[in-house]
Amino acid sequence: MRRVVLLALRDLRLEVRDRAGLLSILAFFAVMLFIMALALGPEEEPLRRAAPGVLWVALAFGSTLLSTRAFALEVEEGTLDDLLLAPGGKEWIYFGKLLFQMLLLLPLAALALLMAAGLFYLPLERLFPLFLTLVLGVLGYASVATFYAGLLARLRGREVLLPLLLFSLVVPVVLASVRATTGLAEGLPVAEISDWWQLLLVFDVVYLTASALLFPVVMEG
Repeated sequence: MRRVVLLALRDLRLEVRDRAGLLSILAFFAVMLFIMALALGPEEEPLRRAAPGVLWVALAFGSTLLSTRAFALEVEEGTLDDLLLAPGGKEWIYFGKLLFQMLLLLPLAALALLMAAGLFYLPLERLFPLFLTLVLGVLGYASVATFYAGLLARLRGREVLLPLLLFSLVVPVVLASVRATTGLAEGLPVAEISDWWQLLLVFDVVYLTASALLFPVVMEG
């Protein structure tokens, strides 16, 4: 756990200090949401119906941009082999990178939610259930993205390959997140939305377990 936290905090400190990656993702969120709001017109009802889908598509693409940076420092500095040579299992590298992505993605997702609320009339009265949906959806997405980012870290063109491999696996997570967010926006009872939360939790557990078990194999293979 100490290694996991130290690795995540180191990457987080370097990412915040650099600022370029964070600013590019924030700009992407703002531009995409603004363009979609203009394209859908000024009517409140169409904007509100489209809000969950637009929000999660923006989060999916923004998360992909961020996941390419998960192993960027190790590739640029040539320190990935140093991490792999550390004694013990290699799962801590995966969990450290995953924690780093979660620490960045959750605040960015919260900002994207606020942007969507302002541009698409998305109601925020049920803020805690919305945040729970963000956590479950982002965790499922980031768990797979971190695995593939490590798998492709040494390859050229990894920025192109990552979305191709990633989107085919995370479609169920994105769809379940959209349905849960839609239910919350429409005021459905929590009992009906909890089915989507349970589905997201199942995907999170499966993806997280499989990625953690396969990560040492693909990194040392």
